[in-house]
Amino acid sequence: MKKQKITTLLLTMVLCASAVLSGCAASQTEPNQSTTSSTPFEEAKDSGTPISSDEASSVQAYENDEVLSSEEQAKAEQERRAEIAEKYSIYEPYGMTYDTEKDRFFYNGQVVRYFKDQINSNETNGFSYDDGVIDVEPIRDEDGTLTGLKQSSDADFNARTKEQEALKAELEKAGITAGSGSFEQGDPNYRDDSLDAYTEFGVSYDKTSNHWMYDEKPIYILYDKERYTFCDKGVSDGICLNVVRDKGGNIEKLVSVDKGELEQFVK
Repeated sequence: MKKQKITTLLLTMVLCASAVLSGCAASQTEPNQSTTSSTPFEEAKDSGTPISSDEASSVQAYENDEVLSSEEQAKAEQERRAEIAEKYSIYEPYGMTYDTEKDRFFYNGQVVRYFKDQINSNETNGFSYDDGVIDVEPIRDEDGTLTGLKQSSDADFNARTKEQEALKAELEKAGITAGSGSFEQGDPNYRDDSLDAYTEFGVSYDKTSNHWMYDEKPIYILYDKERYTFCDKGVSDGICLNVVRDKGGNIEKLVSVDKGELEQFVK
């Protein structure tokens, strides 16, 4: 039976960048040391679907044996917008509202371009729309309680514009046309955190090349059996690592292996 991928409506700029520059990472179960999932803006996507980082990636692709009918697509879109309205209702008392008809956020009558609220260490609300005209920031007290919202200064707005333009140029150079939408970890300074759990064992992230490194070599595949599989297809000639754990499940070491041993897990 022919399978057709049904994707969410949008691709976020940041997630696109992560996909192009960082390759692919497929998580089977959480590593022994937890990593932060790259999921809003935030992140992906052109009408924008804000989702928090405790949810699945905003650019999830679903495989289904059947093509969704127009009625099913309309229903799914209606449900999506209803979920957004509910999730972001916490900001309504402070002046930011979500228009389900226009699929946009408004603050003081103006379309919001950028918003990011780090609710806690595991959850972020945020979005970015090309047609927005102001940026909005949350105000939280020392205890982390939301107490209000404010419009970003002109200086901050202009600085973010330059960052976004630089990111778009980078994506276009990579052959990708980025739309606007929600994004996880969602700002232009996004850093891939796929392998943070393994940094104590010699893994590091090179922000210049946007690749994870080990022994001064880019990592092609890192395989942590039944826990985590990472693959950066942009460096297929890089090093391949197998994670060795003790009987208690603790990481003992990372072992370099031939890529032929691990490529079967990423195809």
